Amino acid sequence: MKVNASNELKSRLAHAAENGSVIARDILAELKKNVDVTEIVRGFYNHFSTKRKRVSCDGFQKIRIVFTACNKDLSNEHFPDRNNPQAPLFPENRVDMEPSTFIRQFKNLPEYPETDMAYFASAICVDSKVTVRLLEGMQDIYEAYDGDNYSPIADDTTSTLHNSCMRYPEKARNAADFYANFAGAKILVARDESNNVLGRAIVWENVRCPGNNYGLDTVSLTDRIYSSHTFVIGMMQNEARRIGILLRRKFNDYHHTKEYVALNSLQETGIVAGQELQLALVVEVPVFRWHKKGAPYMDTFCSIAMKSGKMELRNYEGEGQIANCRTTSGNAVRMMQVCPNCNRIHNDFEKVFCPSCRTSFYTNTVFGEVIKGTAREYKGKVYPSVLFKKGRPIPPFRTYLQLEKLFIS
Repeated sequence: MKVNASNELKSRLAHAAENGSVIARDILAELKKNVDVTEIVRGFYNHFSTKRKRVSCDGFQKIRIVFTACNKDLSNEHFPDRNNPQAPLFPENRVDMEPSTFIRQFKNLPEYPETDMAYFASAICVDSKVTVRLLEGMQDIYEAYDGDNYSPIADDTTSTLHNSCMRYPEKARNAADFYANFAGAKILVARDESNNVLGRAIVWENVRCPGNNYGLDTVSLTDRIYSSHTFVIGMMQNEARRIGILLRRKFNDYHHTKEYVALNSLQETGIVAGQELQLALVVEVPVFRWHKKGAPYMDTFCSIAMKSGKMELRNYEGEGQIANCRTTSGNAVRMMQVCPNCNRIHNDFEKVFCPSCRTSFYTNTVFGEVIKGTAREYKGKVYPSVLFKKGRPIPPFRTYLQLEKLFIS
């Protein structure tokens, strides 16, 4: 008797293999052999199939795949249903198996590392080809963040994708606006054949590396990966490697912002793929970039700073920090005030201008301090005319206006 496997099992194995599972590929090769089942499978196991174990969660279902097979010797003369072709399907003649047990039934397969076993157990849950692409633009980022586009299933109740605080439409829109129109970032997105999102990660290019010991000037990197299934993380890292991105996060969390692993080698610096690095990183934000409002919760570049009149996103706290992006409310949290006239940083939150500019622009009267000069309307609001030149905002004021939008949710 040949190995008998259900169509769903074959489909799941084929897709898991296509999605990078070495074990699924090897099992498929065994199933295609034109030999008796006893040469492939241990004991009397045959008539393999799958079951879906479901757990309802908030907005999605956790689906875990277990394997089932007939474990009876159907040719034994004492088997009561020996001549019944439906006997292998009777519940009393079948057993359920975890993925690891199913794999070990194939006698010709080698011992696999735990990482391959975990990859298989996750990949078998998705009966679809998964495609990973690098995208850019506000709409692409918004669609990847919007929870309505997520896969309806996950391999764990703690799915980082489905539990992301940025999955709600308004917050997703603010996040897309920020990344596309403020920070100039791209996004790596994993989708199934139904176009459901299974994973996403922001991609940063031309990131500066001040004061490092690796000979690096700029790098590209993938930020934290949010996924519905753990195998998707591996697929996205492989795609990032293929398209030449240098670094990935060592820990896929929000704590370890400075620890990275090289995805590719960089000959001129001696960095090799797999090498671990610790880096302080900076993304420079051009002042001409404008966005509507808000800021997302950020796992890596959570510090917004000013240096020499330029805005920076940093993966560390330090001098010049004016805000952080570690809130789930859809906006940045102000830490220092920025003067709209000179962009100096000060800590008087009740005053907009820094002490030096206040001395120049304000005069004391019997009614208190009064700003000198006239007022000017700009985009529906009234500002001091000293902040304009030839009818346009002066560069520091443009930067100030850009910054203020970060604090609007």
